[in-house]
Amino acid sequence: MPSSWFTLVPLTLVLAWLFQEGLRHLAVSMDLVDLPNSRKIHRRPVPLSGGIGIFAPLSLAMIVWLARGASGMEFLHGLGLFTAMGMITLTGFIDDFRPLSPSKRLLVQAMASFLLWNVGVRLDVIQLGGFTLDLGLLSLPLTLLWFMGFMNTSNFMDGMDGLSGGMTLIALGGLLISGGTQSSVFGPAVLVLALMVAVYLAFNLSTRRKVFLGDSGSLTLGMSVGILGILLAKPAAGAGTALSWHPLAIVLAAYSVGIADVAVSIIRRSRRGASIFKADSHHFHHRLLRAGLDWKWTLAALHGLAGLAVFAVSVPRYGGVWALIQFLVPSSAVVGAGVRLLKVGLVRQSVVLPMDKPDGSHLSVASDEEPEAMRAKGGR
Repeated sequence: MPSSWFTLVPLTLVLAWLFQEGLRHLAVSMDLVDLPNSRKIHRRPVPLSGGIGIFAPLSLAMIVWLARGASGMEFLHGLGLFTAMGMITLTGFIDDFRPLSPSKRLLVQAMASFLLWNVGVRLDVIQLGGFTLDLGLLSLPLTLLWFMGFMNTSNFMDGMDGLSGGMTLIALGGLLISGGTQSSVFGPAVLVLALMVAVYLAFNLSTRRKVFLGDSGSLTLGMSVGILGILLAKPAAGAGTALSWHPLAIVLAAYSVGIADVAVSIIRRSRRGASIFKADSHHFHHRLLRAGLDWKWTLAALHGLAGLAVFAVSVPRYGGVWALIQFLVPSSAVVGAGVRLLKVGLVRQSVVLPMDKPDGSHLSVASDEEPEAMRAKGGR
């Protein structure tokens, strides 16, 4: 880890915590909360300040970066990047309280993505080993698909505590572990965002300080991951113009479970003749919760699969201790969730009786897991 990061880490953590705590109180006082309803599981209003709590300090960091000359990028290009993220955050914030039509949301997403493409944050030439892929005229549509895909996947997966934020943290962690961040001028940006997401998750998974991302947060995190994947794929000065495939593959792998969920949801809703944007309770996490897993094991299963996908694209390039950790941690989570699910299935079939409580009554699966499942909330 570069020595400069030892100062960056505590400063970012303190700043992120202060923003999350301050904005949480402000959201409550202004009644900017997510209210319970028949589709959502949480029973009390929860502040929708998590996303703003990430974007506000991130904006401050970007303003300082721009004021200092936006190292690694021309000033106008950096300003375009900042503007695009601001457009998405503001649109998501409005949508949280005055729902916008899907067409309006997609239009703003397309405009912000086009702005990013126009300032050079784009998919154009990709280096795949010894092969160079020049996208040519496909550069613009594929770049729009790239950013809009990440944004909407993050938004669709924001249906349970820790799910969307954890998926983002896996993507950023994969970029950090890969080692490419240390040689890139954008490496500190990955570290800063990862720390801010970690602080948000600490609030989101808390009982007393709980906050939700809201659309403003989930959309902005998705766009941020797409941006950083491309920026870290950019070659160093004098090393050609083609993007390295590895950072792109890492962020795609981290979001692979979410991408699969979105694809299945689109197919399912289309077959039923419903709008693909009509929210339902049939996402992967909903199915696992209904199958008997509590929210912790559901997160472990889905995040474990994402972690294994990141390992799969990283191990051919990097080995050693980090590769072993990248395999053991997510695989243990997936195996543990599988064992837990098997146990629940056996209990439900009365093949194995649960342990007796002191009063002699049996502890049912439902009563055991209801308090945990109550942490989940509705998603798109």
